[in-house]
Amino acid sequence: MNSRSEVLKDILHLSHQYGGNQDYVLLGGGNTSWKDDRVMYVKASGHALDEITADGFVAMDRSALDAIWEKTYPEGRKEREREVLEDMMAARLPGETSRPSVEALLHSFIPMQFIVHLHPALVNGMTCAREGRASAEALFGDEMIWVESVDPGYILAKVVRDEALSHEKRTGSFPAIIFLENHGVFVSADTPKEIDMIYNRLMDTLTASVQRSPDLSPLVIDPRREEIIRRGIRNGLDRDVKVVGVANRDLLKFADNSQASQPIRSAFTPDHIVYSGHKPLWIEETVFDLSNPTEAAADLVKQYIADEQVPPKVVLVQRTGAFGIGSTVRLAESASLVFIDTVKVAVYSESFGGYSFMKDDQIKFIRTWEVEQYRAQVQEGRG
Repeated sequence: MNSRSEVLKDILHLSHQYGGNQDYVLLGGGNTSWKDDRVMYVKASGHALDEITADGFVAMDRSALDAIWEKTYPEGRKEREREVLEDMMAARLPGETSRPSVEALLHSFIPMQFIVHLHPALVNGMTCAREGRASAEALFGDEMIWVESVDPGYILAKVVRDEALSHEKRTGSFPAIIFLENHGVFVSADTPKEIDMIYNRLMDTLTASVQRSPDLSPLVIDPRREEIIRRGIRNGLDRDVKVVGVANRDLLKFADNSQASQPIRSAFTPDHIVYSGHKPLWIEETVFDLSNPTEAAADLVKQYIADEQVPPKVVLVQRTGAFGIGSTVRLAESASLVFIDTVKVAVYSESFGGYSFMKDDQIKFIRTWEVEQYRAQVQEGRG
């Protein structure tokens, strides 16, 4: 009898291959799965693809997952997602203790054996753009479906299922590519080679379609300004946190003034909310001309907390740079890294009609959704 690692060797290879490439996925984002007729192995919540082992996958009973579609769930968001989560946890095979990815239900009905779901900035430049759908249809035709932004979890899985089955009925084939508005892409196939071929074609097509790529040439942050912001953040939070500053050419183009910064002032995807917050705190450079700029910066941090009911994960300072905040250096670096991804998505979106953030009610839902709170806890080492 083959060991778990042997059974999963191909999906492990795919997970490491794409998870270790920042052009495709950052930090703990994305998920993968492999299935046979009886069992689906899906990435457990909180595991990073680049480091995942066989124990990082959850074995699930496909018949139990299929039975979820026969149930009727409450209309209320929280009640619905709580009951669906209970049923997904019950669908794990005996001995499984990890929590499956929130998108396990979506993975389960896709007929192909291998699924690699990622969030490339290049792809999200299109999925987070005003003309994204029209562009996807023109570029990829019947090979794909486009799913408009909806609540994640059960509702997303249901909408994708309905759209995919409708596409299959119309075209005679299940879509190999599923673009999720303000989220990412699912690529499905029966072999790893086919997965690679589809992703290579997808990325090559988008690369040829963009008018320009992000200019991430690093720039030096003024040391005096950086120290003022660091002390202001710590004073405003009233605790010792780690602050990591970053600056590059396109970031500072956006940070030139309040109007120019609008394309990076909210969240494009759930991952951006989890890792770098639902919106950055914007600080005008006039703060540095005040008699006590540190106190003024601290007051802006306190006002942000009063308005948003959470502390900022990123502070964006006019003509200076962005500052990721975290209880550890790793978390602060993660916030900065994902905010730079926001910059990349904003630049790519220019080629597809301009940027389009997540809707406000969906941002609010993600911020309070237990699933994402759990993922955030895992990211912080508390899960």
